Amino acid sequence: MSWSKPPVSVLSRTQDQAPVPSDYVLKHKAMSSKTVVVDLLWQVKKQFAFTVNEHVFNPIESIVGHKLVDLILSEKVQVADKSVIDLGCGSGMVGLCAITKKAKKVLFTDINPHIDGIQNHPLFRKCDEWQVQDVLSDVPDSSYDTVLVLPPWMIVQEGRQIASDTFESGIFRPSNLYGKILADSGRVLKPRGQLVIWLRIPLASFQSLIELIAMAADKFDMTSATLLAHGIESVICVDHEKSLIGGWMYKLQKGGVANDSLWMFLSLTRRND
Repeated sequence: MSWSKPPVSVLSRTQDQAPVPSDYVLKHKAMSSKTVVVDLLWQVKKQFAFTVNEHVFNPIESIVGHKLVDLILSEKVQVADKSVIDLGCGSGMVGLCAITKKAKKVLFTDINPHIDGIQNHPLFRKCDEWQVQDVLSDVPDSSYDTVLVLPPWMIVQEGRQIASDTFESGIFRPSNLYGKILADSGRVLKPRGQLVIWLRIPLASFQSLIELIAMAADKFDMTSATLLAHGIESVICVDHEKSLIGGWMYKLQKGGVANDSLWMFLSLTRRND
């Protein structure tokens, strides 16, 4: 596994004594039930504080969010002097990290209208923008250097409607979302622009990875594709679990390889044509 635990912590300034449900959806419903101010720490040093609005996905326990933060702050993902899109920005944590690493411009965008307020953050500059939209539907062609995106990991059940103005838009995704992200990113990126995307591929349906590679090849140079981090979901989650009992319970709930997934951070380069 090449997914090392990142030196990232996101700490709430509000001490809530209410127990947090163990169920993933109920836990995030509770965590997004009110606005909170949190501090981002990297390598034990505070980087900045930011606000997680009510009804917005709370990244305090986001394993993949913390990993992308580490990739940016360690400069394994280079954003200096680049125009960057924080796609599915939520609280704006990733885009704010890009600003601290001297991104030329950052567009914070999400389908959830409750991201409103990111423009009031002290790090937000006159050149930066925020926008509510479905994926990148309103962004001009060939206009950005980098897209950073952490798609929701749970596929919504057929027939179920997820309201865009709730925390659920940050944890559920339609089955075609990966394809829309690849298509829109390929359109809005400049030639040789970079897409950094987190993918979760169930081991029981590995064919989906082949299908994604085929879709990506339409716009991206697959010969230059780079794995920034990868590993097996159960191993990563147990490694991040704070208690031995919690790790044991996770393994028990996972139920073996048939329910496990491959996690990967993939860097793709937009073709010149």
